[in-house]
Amino acid sequence: MKKVRVGVVGLGNLGELHVRHLQDKIAASEVVAICDVFDERVKAIQEKYEVPTGYTDYDEMLKKEDLDAVAIVTNVQTHKDLIIKACDAKLNIFCEKPLSLDPEECKAIEKKVEENNTKIFTLGFMRRFDPSHAEAMERIRRGEIGKPVLFKSTSLDGVSVIDELLDKCKKGAFHPWFFEMGIHDCDLSRWFLGSEISCAYATGGAYVREEFADYDDYDNGIALATMENGTCATIHVGKAAACSHVEAEIIGTKGTLRINAIPRRNRMQIYKDGYIAEEGIVDFLERWEDAFYLEMANFIDCVLTGRKPEVTVYDGTKSLEMAIVLHKSYMEKRLIKK
Repeated sequence: MKKVRVGVVGLGNLGELHVRHLQDKIAASEVVAICDVFDERVKAIQEKYEVPTGYTDYDEMLKKEDLDAVAIVTNVQTHKDLIIKACDAKLNIFCEKPLSLDPEECKAIEKKVEENNTKIFTLGFMRRFDPSHAEAMERIRRGEIGKPVLFKSTSLDGVSVIDELLDKCKKGAFHPWFFEMGIHDCDLSRWFLGSEISCAYATGGAYVREEFADYDDYDNGIALATMENGTCATIHVGKAAACSHVEAEIIGTKGTLRINAIPRRNRMQIYKDGYIAEEGIVDFLERWEDAFYLEMANFIDCVLTGRKPEVTVYDGTKSLEMAIVLHKSYMEKRLIKK
């Protein structure tokens, strides 16, 4: 069987997860090269997953390796240059979200992807591939809840990681939460409601760690958006919850779908010391393990078959445009029209 030869650039926790899935779980793919700015990390991942070659220079990897595709799992500031170089090399591209934080950069990326249109390009909006979210969309398309009119989303990280997130803000590795976490909620709003944002009002604050405000960030933010087709979305993002808690609800004219209302790790209830408790999910890698695998398996299948992916470069641009409206409304504390 032909295997898709992939080079992975960016070897943080998520980059490693993608390497593991491509190398060990997806039979049709093979990681033939990896790249990261830290040589020690390259060597460690290379040895752990038996990857033939490792690089600290992306240009060298593209020049020396016989690749079919690249998976870009780096900081968002690098996405434009890495995508353009991969397009120039006529490669299939998977890129993690956000596409960019600059709408003009998004337009430049769109142009290069269009020029490279014989190849596959897709973005890491993995929530669409989560089995529960995918089933919800199937039920919506079958008309089971009528017309979707309200999407409600809660995306919270656990307070146990809040110091780590603040440190990343200080280093410039993280961005305001409507961009970093909320970009997924923006994408799902557009997906489930079938429309783009018209206007929004957002509020919130840095309540648990006031230092987030120094970076135009917040540990709790909430937005109410109206879409162009008249439907609505409410989005609550935060990083001070009891555990990782990502919940979605789609309300239609004939019914409602609710996803992950209780972020259970498993089906066990603990009866002890006067409490009835359940273990919660620890972090996003645990919550979205299946989704990350399924989105990458879908990318590889698209490369092999030529099938166009549902998530396109334009979804990256449109979701960023929505996130910009939400963040601007939060910062200015007023209704913002697109």
